[in-house]
Amino acid sequence: MSATIEAALPLDAIKGRRAPLGGFVAGVFTSQVVNNALHIIQPLLIAELSGSLALAAVVASAETGVHMLGTLVSGGTADRLGSRMTLILATAGRAASLTLVPIAWAMGLLTLPVALAAYTLDAFVRGFIDTAVHALPLGLADGDRAELDRLNASYEFTFDLAAVIGPLMLGALLLGDKGFAAHAAIPFGFAAAALLYTLVPARLVGPAKSRGEKNPSWLDWNGWRHVASDRALLASVLGLALFNLFPLRKVWSAFFAKAVLNNAASAGWIGAAFGAGGVVGALLYARWGRRLPTRGWVLLGAAGTAALALAWIPGSLWPMLAGAVAFGLFNACAELSLLRDMGELTPPGMMGRVVSVARVGTSTASVCLKGLMAGAFAVGASAYAAFGLVGAGLGAMALLQVAVASKLSRTRS
Repeated sequence: MSATIEAALPLDAIKGRRAPLGGFVAGVFTSQVVNNALHIIQPLLIAELSGSLALAAVVASAETGVHMLGTLVSGGTADRLGSRMTLILATAGRAASLTLVPIAWAMGLLTLPVALAAYTLDAFVRGFIDTAVHALPLGLADGDRAELDRLNASYEFTFDLAAVIGPLMLGALLLGDKGFAAHAAIPFGFAAAALLYTLVPARLVGPAKSRGEKNPSWLDWNGWRHVASDRALLASVLGLALFNLFPLRKVWSAFFAKAVLNNAASAGWIGAAFGAGGVVGALLYARWGRRLPTRGWVLLGAAGTAALALAWIPGSLWPMLAGAVAFGLFNACAELSLLRDMGELTPPGMMGRVVSVARVGTSTASVCLKGLMAGAFAVGASAYAAFGLVGAGLGAMALLQVAVASKLSRTRS
């Protein structure tokens, strides 16, 4: 897998000191195949157990809030233990929490409270993964701008390739009426990913003491102070919060397929379209990332957000697929450019804590959009009204992205 990705990347993005990618890429791929399947099957299961799309939307929004709490407290842990060990332990934690669902199913004990308990624990642990998996490339790059671009582009390519395969795999299982098999495969995938992450070399991403750095406390808030004091870094962090909206595709794909198309299996196609756009975006940025300043990629990302905001209006599959591809493509490019800026501006000893701040911002944006959808369904609005409300929210997000681009033009190109 890593050789395939490196072959797709330009030579000028990979020369110089190169960190080994195998364990990281293999772990990300395995984890994200099952994670993207989970993103779609989770709201479908909650809706089936509760008989309510409104409750499924509320749970999706609340679950993102729990995820945000995990991200909030994970920065000190990621710097203290190192991003590698944090990633291994948290991925194993996801496997353990999600095992509750197939075990309860097999025993005939799967109820809504059991599913909610498993998904709540998983959401909290996922916050630690979110910080660690984005901090790890910063450590492996060790201050090399070209190396950081290579690592981030490789991560994005792998992440989005898995986002194509995971939903398609899920769609095949749902068409074959194999819901139990889908739920059983997910924890096994996370357990395998945790083992693969042990192959990542620990020298640059190990515990703080092993790197000769000061050991931060488990709950350390210096990352927030540092981001607030650096205007250029703050602009990058705010941009990442507005662009990394991929958690939204979980409810977007599932609800559009179920409520508008009345075909749950179509959720897999829509989810795969988001991933396909991201794959193309990662390759596009790897080849031409330096030909545009960050603000140029951010403006293109805003255009992708606007495309998704309008894609639901025809109420059919193909326009939604096109909007999802455009969103995934241009958001991936904007995110990669902002990640490079953030990496260059972050002190080595604070990578986990600064990434934690950025990921909290991302979760906040996602909670707001999911909350709009949950509120629309909770008051009994039609599917079109609910998507109209979220589409308006995405339109507002696109305007904020344009505003961030303007800010970047005065701070960093």
